[in-house]
Order: sequence, then structure tokens, then C-alpha cells
Amino acid sequence: MPKFSTKWNIEWNEPITLPALTQRMHEGGLGREDLVAVLTERDKELVDELCGPKYKPKKRSRYKRAGTKRRTLGTRLGLVEIRVHRVWDSKLKKTFYPIWRDIKIRSRKIYQDDVSALSEHSVVRMTYRNTREELSRVINGFPSHHTINRRVIEDGNELVKEIHERELTATTHQPDGTKLHSKRGGHHDVNIVLATSANRSPRLRSLTVGCKWKDHLPFFNNTKFQDEKGGLCPPTAVCDMEPGLAELMIQDGGYWQPCLVHVVRYTGFSLWRDDIDMDERKGIVQTVSRILSHLKNSLNCHLPKDEIDAVEHRIKQTVKEFKRLATRLNNDGMVKTAKFIRNISNSVTTFASLALQGISVPWHNNLLERLMGEVSKRCKHKWMTWTTHGGQALLALLVTRTIEPDTYYDFFNRKLFDHLKDLPNLGISITRLGTDF
Repeated sequence: MPKFSTKWNIEWNEPITLPALTQRMHEGGLGREDLVAVLTERDKELVDELCGPKYKPKKRSRYKRAGTKRRTLGTRLGLVEIRVHRVWDSKLKKTFYPIWRDIKIRSRKIYQDDVSALSEHSVVRMTYRNTREELSRVINGFPSHHTINRRVIEDGNELVKEIHERELTATTHQPDGTKLHSKRGGHHDVNIVLATSANRSPRLRSLTVGCKWKDHLPFFNNTKFQDEKGGLCPPTAVCDMEPGLAELMIQDGGYWQPCLVHVVRYTGFSLWRDDIDMDERKGIVQTVSRILSHLKNSLNCHLPKDEIDAVEHRIKQTVKEFKRLATRLNNDGMVKTAKFIRNISNSVTTFASLALQGISVPWHNNLLERLMGEVSKRCKHKWMTWTTHGGQALLALLVTRTIEPDTYYDFFNRKLFDHLKDLPNLGISITRLGTDF
């Protein structure tokens, strides 16, 4: 069979990262052997430039050859081994590797950020062992699931730190919580808060595992509450009936909008606690649902027509109907349900009252419930147990990728490509010169 080889030329004008180089080579159809050739050739060029050719060294140069060292690198193109030159700097009295000044790598690590990023993208959908098993079929020399776990914890906690420290603009905070099985037995609390605004994509405000809700308070100071026109507005929390959560979210003054879906569900739960039979329970729940639907439909019908009086009338009627219902239930011995209905009679109309002021607030937290479904799908299996650091890191990656894909991929692009991320073709030119047969 005839032998053949492909000629190519790679140029870059400034120091680059190894992931940027492997990305461009992958896009150009080059492979692992090409990467070894590029690194070897570049290493020789840099050493010759500093020290002169091997058998004709530069005279009176401060740089002298100081041997070579074998280096193993795990990249998206596979596991490669190269021999790089060490140079002695007589002025600084130390040795260095010229190639690692020109091509930035993760020092003292075999597996570089490009292969780690690929594994982390897969981990948010698969288990650590499945990720190792599947990707090792297509990449020669893939890291172990223990190594992947360490990189996830490192990058996930770095990402969640950036999220907690960033400044956001929003209309509402939407908190919700769930639990994960702990390594030491019991459960970890998982608390997530989204910052949302009308006609804007939701943003992740904060995420903790194994912490209390009060630990989120410092992060709330980084949210500026504005309406759709850019004017300042009071903070608003949209959440379920978790005890004390609404008060914590708006402790500096603001409004609480209970999720109306949860209001209907919790009414049924309260009736069950009052030991009411199923048929009667259904009738009362339908009454609550009808009152709330009337309010929502009235707002959607009259507000676009600027019929403010009609909306205000419906808000007052809703409060009155809830209080009348609470009185009737209390007289019939349904004390727990009556107390619940009376306590939320004013809060359920918050979204309508704020709409009259030009502030759009959702009447449900369905978005957060769907997000919790993603958390459950990945992390809440019975056979899974988590540490606080591991759980928070993985959930930071999972939630950010689900809610804010742009933020997620920008984080990895900055990590992988550094200042080259915004340059066309990452600032690296690959030219095919032809094929020799």
C-alpha cells in the first residue's frame, strides 16, 4: 500500500493555551500525532532561538541547554508524550522550559483543561463512572472517575463563587429547596434562588448545599431590583409556603407572592390535616382554584385595556372571598385550613397589585419546579450519596448549564482559551499544504 503524509502549517502570533491549540487542530482535522509534531517542532524553534543550534551554540549567551524531560499530556486529542528541552538562565540562576512560556499548560497535571471540560459537560448528564466509560471509547487515555470528580469540585466551586459575587438586576427572587442523601447519613439541604424579570432570561442568584437559608442573605445584597422601565422597585419573593422563607427573603421590606399552584395544593393538604373526607375536600379546593382563576383572568382581560378600576375591584373581591371562605371553614371546624386561607388572603393578590404599578411579577414558580426536576433526575437517586462540596459543585454546573447556558460556556471558554476566546479561530491559523503519496 502506498505511504502518504499530510503537510500542514500552524501559526500563532502570541502565547496560547494548549486547549486552544488542540481545539483548532481538532477543527482542522488533525490528530494526536500532529499535536506531538507541532509541540516538538515549536520546542526546537524556541530553544534554537535562545541557545543557538545544538552543535553551534550562541557565544556569550545567557541561555544554555540543560537537558530534556519527558512530559505526558492528556488532551482531547488523546494522551501524548513528548520530550521538551530545559534551558538554564545564567542571569536569573534558574532553569525553565521555553515551550511552556509559549504554550500555557496546567503544570504538574497530566490531564489538561480541554479533556477535563469535556468530562464535566458529560458529568452533568451521566454519572462519573459512565462518563469515564463512554468517553474513553473515543479518547485515548481518559482520566479516571476520581480525577473527573476532583476537577468538577474545583471548577464547580469556582463557578458558584463567581455567581455569588456578581451584580444582578431583577424584579423578583424565586427560592426553592430540596434534599440530597449525605455521605454520612441523613440529608443535605439544597437551596436555590433565581433572579427573574419579565422578558429576560432567569439568572441564578445563589446555590448552596448543606447550608441554611440565612446563609444566602449576603448574596441578596448583590441584586438590584428594577421594573421593566429601569426604575427602582421593592424586592419581591415568589415562593411556596415553606415556613419563614418569605419573611427571610423580604426582611428589608418588600412583597411576597405565594405560588398559586402551591396555594391550591396546600389547601388540599390542610383539609387532609383537618380530617375532611375526599368529596368535601375536592369541593373546597375547587372553590379556591376558581377564586384565583377569576383574579388571573380579570387581570389579563382588563389591564391591557387600562381598565384599572375593574382590576382593583377584582383584587378587593378576591380578598373578601378568601376571608369569607376562611370564616365558613372555621365555623365548620376546619381550623387549620381556615387559618391558612386567612393568612394568605392578601398575599395572593400581590402580582395583580404590582401589575397596576407596571411591575410584572409571576404568580407561580413553575420555572424553579422544572429546575428542581433536573436536580432530582441527576442527583436524587436512592443509591447516590454526596458531600457538601461535591454536591454543590456538580449542581452549580448543572443548574447554570440549564438556566444560563451562555454563562456556563463563557466560564469554560475563559478557562480554556483565556484572552483568545473572542478572536476569530482563537487567533491560530492552520493551513494545509497538500498531501504526499
